[in-house]
Amino acid sequence: MPSYKYCPPCGGRKPLAFHEADKEVRQYLKSLGMDPAGWWRCGNRGEKGRCLWVQPYGNQSKGLTLPESFR
Repeated sequence: MPSYKYCPPCGGRKPLAFHEADKEVRQYLKSLGMDPAGWWRCGNRGEKGRCLWVQPYGNQSKGLTLPESFR
């Protein structure tokens, strides 16, 4: 079930659907030395494909942009 949050790279003007990070994203976060539990990914799709923004559920300031290969 999605959770609606503001996404800085998508403009942050209205809440967008975020979904729990999938296995590949969690593995990537773990490779960075981060705890992958509780991370959510923006589900917005634009001209280039899916948004690359991920963030912990309640902490947008710790969010990050995934590499282009995650589109």
